[in-house]
Amino acid sequence: MKQSSINCLNKSIAIYETGSAVNPPVLLIHGNSVHSGFFSPLTCLLEPRYHILTLDLPGHNQSEAWDKSDFTRENLALLFNAVLDYFGIAEVAAFGFSMGGFLLLESFDLVPAIKKIAIAGHPPLRSMADMTAAYHLNEDSALFLQGILSENEIERLYQAVIRIGNIQLKSEIKDSIRETSPSFRDGCLNLAQHAGDQIDKLNRFHGSVAIIHAADDLAVQLQYLEQMKIRNLWEQQIQVIRGCGHFIIVEKPVELAAVLDRFFVTG
Repeated sequence: MKQSSINCLNKSIAIYETGSAVNPPVLLIHGNSVHSGFFSPLTCLLEPRYHILTLDLPGHNQSEAWDKSDFTRENLALLFNAVLDYFGIAEVAAFGFSMGGFLLLESFDLVPAIKKIAIAGHPPLRSMADMTAAYHLNEDSALFLQGILSENEIERLYQAVIRIGNIQLKSEIKDSIRETSPSFRDGCLNLAQHAGDQIDKLNRFHGSVAIIHAADDLAVQLQYLEQMKIRNLWEQQIQVIRGCGHFIIVEKPVELAAVLDRFFVTG
């Protein structure tokens, strides 16, 4: 990956690219407290056919932190537009994983270059009232929206949502959670409390929408996804990938890459 940086809200944001610039561009947006490096298994599979763009969201890895009040849909759109402008991208397909999907759905209508949307690990919501039906909510999973986390809370959060047995990967994920700025999680909570109707926005979107679900996801409920009415849902069905939990980008990168590749080509 080639690393660069841009300035957004007077903070340095790390951005990355791989693959040939002559190929179709794809923007990947990572999840809460796990930086863009966790996309590596996926980008290795996609880069022969696509120009892959990623970033470390504010407060993650190599990017400086925003204040929690900075997390508005307008500022997120400012950030995503700045990334695309830096690379000279006029049209792009965007994939948001987990909280990255939430941030994408909150801001995509202010990012004209986005022509296709794929999300995994986030259920589009009409309002916060949908969360009970959309998520497997419990006290531990809710820690993803708590700013400061103790070591015990990081472990509880890992077991509640991710729960991958690989010891090295678990250590890397917990390190990322530990090192992420608390202002990001606080900011996402503030944003979620003022979120718009994401399903309505998708139904007004002129592009195609792919929703991907990990069959054993401990966070998102498939039943909720299947009852949604999204006009431009790709293939008119949720794309379910078997044999993996919430952290689909690492657990099943081959299967995920195959679905994304098919969507980018035919969606």
